[in-house]
Amino acid sequence: MFRSPRPANLPHIHIMLDDMHASEAQIARLLDILPRTLAKYRRDGGAPRPVMLALFWETRWGRSAADTEAANYGSRNAQHAQSLQRELARLASAFLTLEKELDASVRAANSPLWHVG
Repeated sequence: MFRSPRPANLPHIHIMLDDMHASEAQIARLLDILPRTLAKYRRDGGAPRPVMLALFWETRWGRSAADTEAANYGSRNAQHAQSLQRELARLASAFLTLEKELDASVRAANSPLWHVG
């Protein structure tokens, strides 16, 4: 349901800040906080959960989690589309067979079925 990691599974704030390869001023601007607030969070070794989650999704681990989720959805949807195409082909074949059998027995100009192929 939720893709955000639990608090115990989040990397430490120092690790996330170091992974972002950006200045603390840029990170503070991203979070819409003052640089001294970010420095306080670094000094204290923690931040409020919304800040930690925002930082997580900007790290390589958060981006990797989002990319993996998107790839899985794409793969699953492609497989579903292929399955539906196979089902459509099977039903069209069955419909053609029924039309041929009906045409063999009834030769009316106003046959009740449409011609597929």
